[in-house]
Parts: sequence; C-alpha cells; structure tokens
Amino acid sequence: MQSTIYFYGGAGTVTGSNFLLDTGGAKFLIDCGLFQGAHAFDDENWKPFPFDPSSITHLINTHAHIDHIGRIPKLVKDGYRGRILSTEATKSLAEPMLLDAMELSRKTALKIGKEPLYTEDDIVQALSQWDTVPYHKKVELPDGVTVEFLNSGHILGSAMAKFTRGEKSIVFTGDLGGGASPLLAACEIPQGIDYMVMESVYGDRTQSDKSRESRLEQLAARIKEVAQSHGTLLIPAFSTERTQDLIFDIRELLHDKKVPSMPVFLDSPLAQKITASYVSHPQYFSEDMQERMKAGEHLFEFDGLHYIHDAEESRNIGSRSGPRIIIAGSGMSNGGRVVQHELDVLGDTRSTILIVGYQAAGSLGRKLAEGFKSVPIKGKKISVRCRIEKIYSYSAHMDGSQLLEFVEQIGPSLTQVFVTMGEPASSAFLAQRIREYAGIQALTPDAGTEQQVEL
Repeated sequence: MQSTIYFYGGAGTVTGSNFLLDTGGAKFLIDCGLFQGAHAFDDENWKPFPFDPSSITHLINTHAHIDHIGRIPKLVKDGYRGRILSTEATKSLAEPMLLDAMELSRKTALKIGKEPLYTEDDIVQALSQWDTVPYHKKVELPDGVTVEFLNSGHILGSAMAKFTRGEKSIVFTGDLGGGASPLLAACEIPQGIDYMVMESVYGDRTQSDKSRESRLEQLAARIKEVAQSHGTLLIPAFSTERTQDLIFDIRELLHDKKVPSMPVFLDSPLAQKITASYVSHPQYFSEDMQERMKAGEHLFEFDGLHYIHDAEESRNIGSRSGPRIIIAGSGMSNGGRVVQHELDVLGDTRSTILIVGYQAAGSLGRKLAEGFKSVPIKGKKISVRCRIEKIYSYSAHMDGSQLLEFVEQIGPSLTQVFVTMGEPASSAFLAQRIREYAGIQALTPDAGTEQQVEL
C-alpha cells in the first residue's frame, strides 16, 4: 500500500515542524509548530494551513518545544476536532508553553495590526482533545495503522512517533537528544523501520567534546571569571530542558565547591512552571535521577538560588552589588526578560553573556554568537563590550556525527531517509553523509512538496 508524506513545515528550515502522513483512508498530522526567527510572526504563522484542519484524523505530537506545538490551538481554532496524542509529560509541558506563546503572539499582533493567532479558549479546547500515551504502547489508529512512542532523549517526555501498517513502518523523529542532559535517559534506536523523517539541526557540525565533565569545566571557568571581575554571568536559556540542566549543573558545581558562591537568579516565570512540571513527572528521568529523587533529593533547589516572579523583582536584580548569575528567557534573545538584562550587561566589560543553545538565523542571539560589535535592541544600536562565550555542548540535539551513527545503528531495514528540521546547508550535508557512509537513500524535501512511501 502507498502513503504520501506532505512536508508543510520543518522542511528547508529548523522550526515550524508540520508533516502530514496520508495513508489513503486517514490523515495523520505530525507536530504543528510555530515558525521562529527574526520575522516569524510577520508571515508564516498567520497564513492559513495548506490543508483543511477538519480533514485531519489524528494529531501526533513529538514533544513540547514551541516549534513543534505552537500552532496547535490555531489548528483547533480553524476547525480541528480530532484527538491529539503525546506522552503525559509533553501535555503537561505544553500548557504553560502555549499560554506563553499566546501572550507573545498577542503583543506582536497588536504591533503589526493582525488578530492574535489564538486565545486561551482555543488552548483549553486543544487540551480537552489531548490524550496521553506512555512509551512503547501501540495505539490503534484508523486505516489499519498503529502508532508507538519511542524515547528520543531530547527533553522530558520527548518521543519519536513510529507508524506501522502491515509489515512497513516509518518513524518521525521529532528532535533527537545527544545525551548531554544529566537528567534524561539516552535516545532509543528504532529497529525494523523502513522510512524515517529526521531532524538535522546540527547535521553539518560536530561537537569535539560533548562530555559532561568538559561542559562543567567550561561553565565553572565562566563563573570564576565573573566572580573575579565582580560582573554578571547572563545566560539566555530556553525554558524547557536547557534551564533545568543549567540549574542542576550550577547546583553540582556549588555543592562540590568548584566555584565561588554567588546568587543565582532564575528570571523566567515560564521556566519556573516548566521546572514544576519536571518535578511532577519523575518517571521520565534517567534511572539514576529517579533514585536520587526517591531518596528525597531536590534537584532544582539550593542555597543562593532565587526564583524571580514579577517584573519589579526582575528590575531589581541589576541594582544588587557583587557577582551574580542570571538565567533568563528567551533562549534566542528574541524577547522576554533576558533582553533588559542584556541592555544592562552588553556595555559592561566585567560581564559575560553565555550562549548555550541553537540561535536561529536573524535572531539577536545569533548576532551575539557570530561576534557582532553592535546589536539592535528596542530600536537602538547597542555596543557589545562584554564577553560573549559559547558552550554548545549544552545542546539538546545530536550533532552531525551522532545523527549519522543513529542512522547506521537502525540497521538494513531502513531504505530511505527524509532529512528535515535544519537549515538547508545542514540538511544537505547530513543527507550526503548518509548516502555516502550509510549507503541509504537520503533526500532533503522542500517545503510544500510530497513523497510517496510504501506503507
């Protein structure tokens, strides 16, 4: 039997994950994410879906990052009334993530004269249609198809979606974790699959040393620098996974007395909600972390850690004397409280901005990472005089070598790979390596195209 994959988002770009699997008798949507970047809110997110939302049979969601869930309420607003399936942790994380995205889109809509993407009622409706499924439980879908979630090791509850009909299977990987998080179990290797739609965020680069020991050493060095200079270590961080890893690592460094004691401010209401969801779902942690939590250890608490709640508290951080660490959103410096903190530290030669994750093309974070001497913030050109440091081993994604090894480990059943969710050069480079080293057909579909598979 033949099925068709439609590549509506996440093709030719990192964000906006949105794929449609049409089996002839049913239509399964995989992810419905927000397009992110410098001008994302101006165009793609407001466009009508290139399919009739009411025609979709099921929506299968891989994980809770906003570029994979951010347009789900819009899909519901536009007429989707089917079931939404994900892991329990993904649904728990999705609610605060979607509420936050709603506020950001509302503010942007006012500026550009458009209607908000969706309202809180649309989020409530989406959650009412949302069912949860544990890893490795096969769910019967229409047209003789089953779906099963496999652990992708990316963030809490993240999953690959494996669709099977008859003797054939296809996996949509979502995002794949490279094992950098001390909190999560490693990514599984799917077996007995014929096709795969996979990510390629870092498909064209390899992190030379991704060990946690090296990462801790680099983080400790940055903390010691600001301790000596009495400056600020400002870390723009994604609220989900990156912030939790950072808090845990700083806690370990302080506990082991490898860095001087100083106040640490988590200035992100969203990250605080996400952290609470993490604590509420210990079953998704690695076995070691589950044992530590059972023994009563509080992984995200330590003396000197301050959870900042309101805007006034946030503004007051800058008036404190002495060295400090501030973790704030957003991770690409596109908005949120981190922007004001950046205004405070960019001109301060004693301070450091630490980049710890992927920065989309055109974002403020990308400009900082690329070494711009001045950057635009709130309509002004701001000189960059502070130190800009990068620790890419915090990435929650596999690098190019890991992605290739992941493909090779699947085995001889895999006949075709569709390389997506990466910038064009990254996807093309990985596809070429898969063809040359693994001997497997690999394509980089363009947005709006379709591919036939035997399923």
